[in-house]
Amino acid sequence: INTKTKQVLLVSTPRDYFVPLSISNGARDKLTHAGIYGINVCMDTLGMLYDIDIDYYFRVNFSGFEKIIDNIGGITVYSDYDFYSYCSYDEIGKRLHYTVGENKLDGTGALYFARERYAFPTGDRQRGENQMQVIQKVAEKLLSTEMLKNYSALMETVKDSFETTIPYSTISSIVRNQLKKGGEWNIVSYSVDGYGSTEAPYSLGGAYASVMIPNKETVEKAKELIDKVVSGEIVTVS
Repeated sequence: INTKTKQVLLVSTPRDYFVPLSISNGARDKLTHAGIYGINVCMDTLGMLYDIDIDYYFRVNFSGFEKIIDNIGGITVYSDYDFYSYCSYDEIGKRLHYTVGENKLDGTGALYFARERYAFPTGDRQRGENQMQVIQKVAEKLLSTEMLKNYSALMETVKDSFETTIPYSTISSIVRNQLKKGGEWNIVSYSVDGYGSTEAPYSLGGAYASVMIPNKETVEKAKELIDKVVSGEIVTVS
C-alpha cells in the first residue's frame, strides 16, 4: 500500500508454496506451515520470498470476517463459475450456491466464497483470486464518504473481530487525508504460480506431502510490481 500515490497491490501466494521458512535454515516447507511457528514467522517468510520488509499484519478469524462484512452491509462480487460451496450449508441444510456474474453476499456468503477451492479446476489458485476480490470489494466500500465519516463507530463495532499491528493513529491519518483530499485508489491484484510436486517439508520430520514448487518468473514479477508500488509508480496487471 502506497498512501501517497493511493496505490494498492494485492499479491496472492498459494498455501502450498514450497519455500524456506525464516526459522528453517534454508530447508523448504509449505508456506501454510509457517503459521505453526507464529505470525512473525509468516511475515518474515513472505518477506524473504519477496525481498521486502513487511511492516504490519492484519489477522481475522472466520466469525470476525463475517461480522466485518455484515457491518459494512455486505459486498457484491463477480464469480467466474457457477458452483456450490463444498464446506458450507445455509439455515435449512443446503449448500450455498453462487452463479456466474454478480453475487450480493452477506458475511456468511462472503466467507464461503473466499474459502472454496474444491469446486474449481485450478483449486487454490482460484480461491486466492476470489480472496483478493473480497478484500478489494471491502476496501472499495470502506472508502466511501459515508463509511469514512463513521469509521470510528465501525471500528468500535468490529474491534474484537480482528488483530492488527497497524497503529490506530496511522489508520486515523489515512481516513482524515481521504476525507480531506478525496480521490480514487488504484487497487490491482497479482497471483504467483507454480507446479505440483511431492516433497518432504521441513515441519513434517521427513514425511512427504503435496507441495507447489514456485514458478520463479511469477515470483520475480511480483517483486517487480512491489518495487514499483514502493517507489511511487502506478501499476497495472494484465
